[in-house]
Amino acid sequence: MTNLDKEITQTLKKVAGELDQPNFAMPAAYKRKRSRLLGTWVLPVSISCVLLLTISVSPTFADYVKSLFDGSDKELQYAAQKGFSQKVNASVTDRGYTLEIEEILADPMRIVAVYSIKDQQNNFIHPDKFHISNVEVTDLKGKVIKETKIYQLEKQENYGYLTLKKPGETEEQKLVLQFEGNQIDSVKGNWALKIPFDLEKTTKASQVLAIDKTYTTPQGLQINLNSIMQSPTAARVDYETKWTEEAKKRLVEESKQVKGKVDSADPYVRYDDFKLNFHVENEKGEKVNDLTRALDSPSKAVGEQGHSNRSYGFAPLSPDHQYMLVLDSLEKTEPYELGVSFEPKQLAEKPVRVDKDGKTIEIKSVTFDEPLNEASPKNEKHATILLEAYLKDISYINIADTILMDDDTNKIINRFGWTIKDEKGKIYDVTGGDFKMIGKDEQGRNHIRMKLQSYEMKELPQKLSLTSELARKSYDLDWKVPLPMPKEDK
Repeated sequence: MTNLDKEITQTLKKVAGELDQPNFAMPAAYKRKRSRLLGTWVLPVSISCVLLLTISVSPTFADYVKSLFDGSDKELQYAAQKGFSQKVNASVTDRGYTLEIEEILADPMRIVAVYSIKDQQNNFIHPDKFHISNVEVTDLKGKVIKETKIYQLEKQENYGYLTLKKPGETEEQKLVLQFEGNQIDSVKGNWALKIPFDLEKTTKASQVLAIDKTYTTPQGLQINLNSIMQSPTAARVDYETKWTEEAKKRLVEESKQVKGKVDSADPYVRYDDFKLNFHVENEKGEKVNDLTRALDSPSKAVGEQGHSNRSYGFAPLSPDHQYMLVLDSLEKTEPYELGVSFEPKQLAEKPVRVDKDGKTIEIKSVTFDEPLNEASPKNEKHATILLEAYLKDISYINIADTILMDDDTNKIINRFGWTIKDEKGKIYDVTGGDFKMIGKDEQGRNHIRMKLQSYEMKELPQKLSLTSELARKSYDLDWKVPLPMPKEDK
């Protein structure tokens, strides 16, 4: 028996032993601070107590040679080829369908599990047919790691790739993935798996290096780069942001300009309503693959308002190159008035166009169409206003109302967004729509196309007015910082 064969045998025994752990207690739901957005629907992961059915572990030598991550992104492929993925082949069968988690790749950046569904004839069922009812990670005692309740799915023909952010609130190396579903196609049932996995190997292969560089943007946002972490599947820069005292005063003044639509509410100061855009490039100017979406995690407040910890994620760095972190721009939500009034009947002849203060807004049409968003009611047509705008340095405008909620009272404390009003003063909520950046015009302005939908409007009024009070403005920046590289691979 070769050393590799011995290592595989020992790993199999270890996995099989860990799967003999007793059942863990299911956790209770937890409460999060949040804002709600009409037109953007976040579906909470429901929690249910289900029976843990049969789990089998039967990896073979061939399984260790070929990884299911070969069909995923290059970073995961590379990490799997380096031996960092863990074969588990855990399965549960109910109502003639089998859910199987075949492989897990977990490091300090993310946790990715590959799963499949098969029928009694061993035919693959597309992952779209499987309804996930609960996903979470616990320690070996069953304590829930809250940060892992947010996850992403990538679905291919036969396999689903479940990605969870690596929990930052625990130092435990041995964790358990709890994965549950309650429906496959139209068949309801119980499919629940608890899969132990180990972070020790990938943690040892990861390094954290200090950066300690500071920059203040012309808008008054202080940025301190703290460190860079490199793991088998990704790299991440951790940094802090906070506003100068002068910038805070400007934010308060801006909030007074935009009261919102609830008169009794205090003005909302947008300390955290901004985005920093980075990229990483090597000495040749070649950009490194951005992994922000795969690794994105909410910012964490440090203390005072506007002071928070944030991160930016990208592909692992090669020791053959030198790299620079480049700060491209700051996008900041601030007061920005747009408005146009028109008679819908006018549009039969030509679009209605308004040019004011370097801004152009054009109403193309008002029609009754199918809903653009999945959560909108499907049994009726939705009034759809098509408009185009030409705006300098504006990168985004909310389609629907942003509703700020008070977690303690569960009441609306303020609202922002487009307002649709008819000649009688009736306001129609924007219940859906979309936003597209088309390009730039000859003046260098961003060409934006928007659709605003409302299922509250049953027929066309004689007159309509559209107004918007906020937009996200982009400020170009150019701050470059050399990134430290590990001296040797672990």
